[in-house]
Amino acid sequence: MKINEKEVSVNEAIHFSNYDNLLLKHRNNGLLLSDYQLDILKRNDFDINKYSSMQELLFDIEDYLNEEYDLELDLVSSQLAEFIYYRDTKK
Repeated sequence: MKINEKEVSVNEAIHFSNYDNLLLKHRNNGLLLSDYQLDILKRNDFDINKYSSMQELLFDIEDYLNEEYDLELDLVSSQLAEFIYYRDTKK
C-alpha cells in the first residue's frame, strides 16, 4: 500500500495509526472511553471516576465548553454524543 507516495506495509500502517490509543476500553466506573479521550479529559481536569454515566459526563463537558472552548475537548464531546445516540436510539 502507498501512503504519501511511499510504499508502506500493513504492519507499518497499523503501527503508524496508533489504534490502541483510539480503542474504546471499559474504565473502572464502567464508561467506555479511549485512551485519547481520557487524556483530553484529564488535561481539562475532568475526573471520570465521579461520573456514573456518559450523559452526566457529556453534560459537564458541554457546560465547560460554553465557558472555555477547547477544540480537542469539543471533538471528545462529539464522539460521546454520537456514541450515546447510536447506543440509545432504537432502530
